[in-house]
Amino acid sequence: MVHRMFPLDLVQAQRDWNRTYAALERRPFRTVALRRQLQRLSVRLASHPYWETAAGRSPAARVELRRHVRDLQEAEGRLTDQQERILACIREWVADRGEAPSMREIGRRVGLSSTASVAYQLDRMEQLGVIDRDPPGQGRGTGRGIALRW
Repeated sequence: MVHRMFPLDLVQAQRDWNRTYAALERRPFRTVALRRQLQRLSVRLASHPYWETAAGRSPAARVELRRHVRDLQEAEGRLTDQQERILACIREWVADRGEAPSMREIGRRVGLSSTASVAYQLDRMEQLGVIDRDPPGQGRGTGRGIALRW
């Protein structure tokens, strides 16, 4: 299977759709709000501009998106508390500034004094498949080569 990079907003919409559907499954009564949310998310997924690109026109692209999100959710479930804080820090930083934080910045935000411990946690997160990183020596050497998978 070829790894495809889906837009983060599309991955997030699929993730929200999965969570809403699961909540709807668990709750047999008073589901109007959940059904409306599911409809809104379905429209957002179906009308996303990605499906107009060459990669998105593939018949398998939608199936691959669902599989990709399911794999990410399973990986995120295996994160430690420290890794969850690091992931939240990276998400906030990227949302605010448009780029990943450095390892020192991550360490400062989550309370780790050593960049080696941040690097270790990032390596583990990459092994779990939650983030992607540039190979060492490819970037500025500050850890900004982090790419979220969602």
